[in-house]
Amino acid sequence: MIKGLLVALAVGACAVSVARAADPIDASLREEIHSVSVPAAHATIVVTTYRPRAWGPFPWIVMSHGTATTPEANRTIGRFRALNPIREWVRRGYAVVVPVRRGYGASGGDTFGDSYGTCKSPDFRRAGEGAALDLLATIEWAKTQSDLDRRHWLLVGQSSGGFASIYTASKRPDGLVAVLAFAPGRGGRPDTHPGLPCAPDPVARLFASIAPDVAVPVLWFYAENDAFIGPAAAKLWFESFRAAGGRGDFVMLPPFPENRGHGVYPSAAGTPLWTAAVATFFRAHQIDLPF
Repeated sequence: MIKGLLVALAVGACAVSVARAADPIDASLREEIHSVSVPAAHATIVVTTYRPRAWGPFPWIVMSHGTATTPEANRTIGRFRALNPIREWVRRGYAVVVPVRRGYGASGGDTFGDSYGTCKSPDFRRAGEGAALDLLATIEWAKTQSDLDRRHWLLVGQSSGGFASIYTASKRPDGLVAVLAFAPGRGGRPDTHPGLPCAPDPVARLFASIAPDVAVPVLWFYAENDAFIGPAAAKLWFESFRAAGGRGDFVMLPPFPENRGHGVYPSAAGTPLWTAAVATFFRAHQIDLPF
């Protein structure tokens, strides 16, 4: 056991160089920083991992971040250390794998790999394909880790990370059990058009087009007062996905105070809400994973 922990510490120490020197490392979560190649994009991204203090193999999640309203804000997300949900997953026995997509935060780059262009002429499929490149590379890298269970893992995402998770599921990566999408979507305009994302119909058509290829159940989880994605768009997207053959459940919470309704998943106050929904979802779909 001591040898294994020393190896883990050595790997973590080598990997720290890919992030800012001032980045904190939480030893209680066995936090490590890695540089992962995305061959199809001729790029590398920063991936942070967290593990229970126990022996594996662990079930694991790929946790995907959202998109802020300005490029400047997107470049300052660092490694997306959303410690409230990370601690909850680790406490429940999961390893957590957190990629930062191209262009964002610690990964950097000249362009955002998941850009859809403009609201006047959006290309949401391009956004999905770009995000999927980063997530699929992360998944393949994670499967090389001997203490992660290749057959039992989840895609989990917030906002555009939820969109990316659903889109990536349509690629049918081996071992994926389910998708948990918290406020999934694209095109949010909370400052100018609260609750009214731009181009909701093209997003609906995209979700319908990929639904037959998503072989696992998807949890769609929103709050009623979400300033990025209001109830009308949320219901349209879920119903379009389901009508085209997608499986899953839809949860709409009453108004939630943090981040204008968009902050249920990352906040401490939201933890009992999303965990209850996930537990119900697991039971409904007979998902044989700890929760």
